Amino acid sequence: SGPTARAGSGDPGSGELFPPEPAQPVFAGYWLHGKGPAPAGNMPTAVHLSPRQVTLDDSGPALIRLTIACGPRAASGTVHLDAPDGIVLHPPGPLRYDLSPLGHQSFELTAQASTGQPAGRGFATARITDACGQAIEDSVLLAIGQPAPPPPVQFGAGTDLVEFASRQQAADDAQAAEVEVTVTSPSLRLRAGQAGRIEVRLDSRCCSAIRGEAQLLSPYGSWHQAGPWTSGFSVAAGASTVLEFDVTAAPTARTGEHWWAIVKVMYFGRLKYTEPVEVTII
Repeated sequence: SGPTARAGSGDPGSGELFPPEPAQPVFAGYWLHGKGPAPAGNMPTAVHLSPRQVTLDDSGPALIRLTIACGPRAASGTVHLDAPDGIVLHPPGPLRYDLSPLGHQSFELTAQASTGQPAGRGFATARITDACGQAIEDSVLLAIGQPAPPPPVQFGAGTDLVEFASRQQAADDAQAAEVEVTVTSPSLRLRAGQAGRIEVRLDSRCCSAIRGEAQLLSPYGSWHQAGPWTSGFSVAAGASTVLEFDVTAAPTARTGEHWWAIVKVMYFGRLKYTEPVEVTII
């Protein structure tokens, strides 16, 4: 079992207890995953990297800003940094922070690709452990030889809408290709009381590790028959992994009963949904 952490209204000294989030590290930009409220503990200390994407096509270093901020209680700790092979962060970390109540601290980092670094997409990450005992992580995409999104424009006379749309589509396609998500079991046919499994394969095209969370979505009434409802995952650079979700038909299930399940895959502010898996009682 995971460590016990203190919660309440985001106050680690409240004395109330909660189980930590099942997927660790917790992504700092959790709202980008469409998960609703803040993670357990209310994230009393947050870590953020900006901008969300930097380009390393030329020989010069790119600037990244790292910010740590806290709530009403003072916070201190260490930021651990990671970058893809062949990309150097300066300073390399770990970095120490010491915050007064409602305080923040910023660091200026640079990222630079080694000479001859091949084209690709990878993530630099910054990770802390907050007062609730959970790991909090943020990321920035480091892109080499990748299509860049078009700059913001004010549409009007002289605006080339076709060029704008073409560049945006190329950038969207490149992001979509970072990870391929495939359902290896598109349907399950079970007898009452029988167990089966939904398998989802993740194939990463990134040149760095990715970490995220996968949630099983299904209609109300089926929840007690499938799980886990969510789980964390980590995939090494260019590697693959298979996520597994167990389904056990209720002993009282009726022949002809059927429902669907979808797996929601989240990593570093990205969202992907699988094709629906049909579960049928035979």
